[in-house]
Amino acid sequence: MNRRHSKVGLPIVTALIACLIGYGTYTRLDIDKFNSVSTKVHQANPGTLRDTVNGPVIGFSDSNDTFGWTGIPYAAPPLGDLRWRAPQPIADWQETLPVLEPGIACTQIWTFLAAEKGAKGDIVGSEDCLTLNVWSPQRLSADPSTTDAKLPVMVWIHGGGNSVGSSRQYQGQNLAEEQKIIFVSVNYRLGLLGSFTHKSIRSTAANALDASGNYGLLDIIAALNWIKSNIHAFGGDANNVTVFGESAGGRNIFALLASPLAKGLFHKAITQSGSVRSESLASAENYIDDEQPGSQVSSNELLARLLVNQGISLDREEAKDDLNIMTDEAIAALLYKQSADRLIVNIYRDVGNPDTLQIPQLLRDGYVLPDKPFTDVFGNIDEYNGIPMIIGANRDEEKSFMARDPNFVKRQLGFYPSIIDKEKYERFAGYYSARWYILGVTEPAKAMQSAQVAQGNLTGRPGIYTYRFDWDESPSGWIVDFPSLVGAGHGLEIGFIFNDFVGGLQLPFLYGEESAPGRTALSKAMMNYWGQFAYTGSPGRGRYYQQPEWTVWSGSETMIFDSPDGGGWRMEKFAPSREDLTQQIEADKTITDQLVRCQLYVETFLISYHSADFWDPERYENLGGGGCDNQNPYQLMEAF
Repeated sequence: MNRRHSKVGLPIVTALIACLIGYGTYTRLDIDKFNSVSTKVHQANPGTLRDTVNGPVIGFSDSNDTFGWTGIPYAAPPLGDLRWRAPQPIADWQETLPVLEPGIACTQIWTFLAAEKGAKGDIVGSEDCLTLNVWSPQRLSADPSTTDAKLPVMVWIHGGGNSVGSSRQYQGQNLAEEQKIIFVSVNYRLGLLGSFTHKSIRSTAANALDASGNYGLLDIIAALNWIKSNIHAFGGDANNVTVFGESAGGRNIFALLASPLAKGLFHKAITQSGSVRSESLASAENYIDDEQPGSQVSSNELLARLLVNQGISLDREEAKDDLNIMTDEAIAALLYKQSADRLIVNIYRDVGNPDTLQIPQLLRDGYVLPDKPFTDVFGNIDEYNGIPMIIGANRDEEKSFMARDPNFVKRQLGFYPSIIDKEKYERFAGYYSARWYILGVTEPAKAMQSAQVAQGNLTGRPGIYTYRFDWDESPSGWIVDFPSLVGAGHGLEIGFIFNDFVGGLQLPFLYGEESAPGRTALSKAMMNYWGQFAYTGSPGRGRYYQQPEWTVWSGSETMIFDSPDGGGWRMEKFAPSREDLTQQIEADKTITDQLVRCQLYVETFLISYHSADFWDPERYENLGGGGCDNQNPYQLMEAF
């Protein structure tokens, strides 16, 4: 909370902005190259020879007294006719496989989150990307065959909107050694290669898994099955697995909770800035002008665009007619023969704002995922994987995105961000960030708690623990005021969980020397809570029982994370609700244009990264007594 201001030099600010603009979604600034690819070469260490069910692997000695094994294949490469199929078993090998560097990222449009060399507009990565990474403490896993006590396993699911990102961006040696756990990170298919449903794929699929459309989620489940079969060889306990992830990683963890196929593969979960949004098959498949409209990047819209771009059809209407007379086999053959690059180019071609475009994902197919909203699933403990949970978000989540929005921020000299109207910026950041917390933390926690209460006896039920991350002590100077611009923004807690303020997400200049002591203390505290939770299912007082007790959430008990100067880590009563946020929007006298009020309600409950399942059309029509003039909410957003 305490904001230290220090002079920020021009080179540092330039590098800082280069980091921020690529963060979370693709940059709007014209910086052609910003690569964050590690060039470190590891040497094989004979002490890391391990036998997996598929064959022997050898890793390396890493920093902080750890062993590492990176780029281990956990499923067959999803190439050719395996593209839109559930992950298949990897072929066995006889010779020892060196696993000395992380596998390549899954195919995606380049951003720095890919951790691949590239430039603006490039397609990077590969479809041959289903690998995972393992780190372990050396002295506790040098000879796992003689270790009596296996270590807890923590499995990291990276973020990036399920469109970009890579496991190689996150190094697990600090968490592994300091918390005495086995750390695993996973690559999984992204974009339309990871989430794609169309009747041509379903009708030609061999089984319900192949027909589901949830290929990225199935990859994660396959990785968890690999862990179940192999992690003992690395010193890990397959019966004590915690999944944790941020942003889309947290969203995928909610999906794992809802999926019957993941039951028993993990035993605790942590969602950092996650979302409970899932998509109907109609949204994922239908044309935008169907009676039940689909997404602008639904599978039918993409196919129509593909036919036009390849010269098969003259325009969209002719493409729709052509698709109507094509057989499912012909459509599937057309899709499979496209290169991954061509498919992605066709997604983004002629799209007005590709920066934030996401393929419909986490599809309610009725097999891999239930055919109803996650919060409905979480309301019945018999319908989801009820386990101990940590659920949290950052105080200023949306500032990381607003900082690149020209409606809120202008560019000095065409480059340096400056807030146009600070009062408006803080007001809307408050609304948008409250939305993130309420819909991504409070609502799923309420649903899970109500499911437990319905059982009649909470004793022995899995605990739910919530947090809010408040640290905002990034540098500030005459060029850029980062505490105001970004604050405790989306993703800033990751460096604290990994105790990595230099590598990782490559945001080192957010962390000035003046804030180092407080950062170090807060990082240690957060890691201790995460580690204790992995061991016991309760964060308690941390691994070494020296911290404030993190108590179970029953409606308002929330751990606040800040530096010692900002009040430290402490329990507070914090209970924002959906109704409170709605009333605040209705009563806000600083909003003088009723259409802006309506727009804010639409952005909060209908059109966002979060679930539209909380949308109340009657409340919208009568919003604040002034109503919304029968404005179609989607058309209203287009007008703005």
